[in-house]
Amino acid sequence: MKKVLHYLILAAVLIGMPALFAWLGGLDEIWDGVKSFPPRTEDWGFRPEKLWNRRCPFSWAWFAGLMLFTFVCMRPFVVRCVKAALNGSCASAAKRRPGIFPWWGWLGVAELVVAWTFAWGKFDFCRAIQPHISYMPLWIGYILTMNGLCVKRSGSSPLTAHFVPYLLTFPASSLFWWFFEYLNRYVWNWYYLGISEMGAGEYTFYATVCFSSVLPAVCATAAWLHTFSPFADEHYEGMAKVNLRGWRSVSVLSVVALLGMSGIVFFPQYSFPLLWLSPLTVFLLVQVMLKEPCVLDSLANGNWAIAFRFAVATLICGFAWETWNYYAVAKWVYSVPYVHRFQIWEMPLVGFAGYLPFGMECAAVTAWICPKLVGIRRRG
Repeated sequence: MKKVLHYLILAAVLIGMPALFAWLGGLDEIWDGVKSFPPRTEDWGFRPEKLWNRRCPFSWAWFAGLMLFTFVCMRPFVVRCVKAALNGSCASAAKRRPGIFPWWGWLGVAELVVAWTFAWGKFDFCRAIQPHISYMPLWIGYILTMNGLCVKRSGSSPLTAHFVPYLLTFPASSLFWWFFEYLNRYVWNWYYLGISEMGAGEYTFYATVCFSSVLPAVCATAAWLHTFSPFADEHYEGMAKVNLRGWRSVSVLSVVALLGMSGIVFFPQYSFPLLWLSPLTVFLLVQVMLKEPCVLDSLANGNWAIAFRFAVATLICGFAWETWNYYAVAKWVYSVPYVHRFQIWEMPLVGFAGYLPFGMECAAVTAWICPKLVGIRRRG
């Protein structure tokens, strides 16, 4: 019941706060577009002149500032990761028992190859269904392959060790990403092409199925990274201690949540980075309020291993998302104010920094379902 209450409070805050600010601000045009369902770009009356990268052209100051902020935040982790790689081994790596790449892992590899071919190929015989086969089959293949690699390196994987909780990450992932689709209605940082012929019901079903792959893919990638020495827990101990349950941390989280939820409504061209931070702060605040265990409780002891591992895992998945998206029939494109340059596929270079905090959000939701899926072991 507590988890149900958690989701109800989280949904009320993430959906209700921006809508409340839009209503209080009298922003009828935004509110009319936001409340339409499903949240499709066409419902906004989207026009090229509304694109952020045209209204807010590239700024070196914004680009340099965000790049510098990312560098400062990630430098301590990268330094420790490189040192661990150069040292070559660690205690946790010695405990692993490699296995055999499973048959279903090979099935995932085969599916990945076939789905990638159909996703990028322009085949007349399947043109009518190609928008439906350009995403989910790819990620099912990726998920099976990555779980198979985990078995190969360590003898187990999220799929084999925690089968039922891992399956639960699929529906949780759909709800999770629909939150971001909703928040994107205020900032307009991405929109979709190749879906104009889909009806509302068809689009909602197809999108929900596709969104279900996010958490399982990130979770499997993080588990695979955990089999390598540079990503072992012991290398990220003794870092900055952050007690999320202290009044200072709660105050900071509250301010970021408030700024994020209001900023994306009133100043979306400036506050768009908070789209990737404010949901995490809201989630953590709800957990603190309900006195639930939190995936980032280890920060109080200076251990940042899970946060870093999931940040890198999401960055890896992000590169795969952007790669497979580029030549897809149904795809997304970006419109990011002030930093829309130096694109890798469709994504501006700075945009990849958003995957790092998004990884912590993936870790938080996955740990809420099953702590062992993120590498947390309960003490006896």
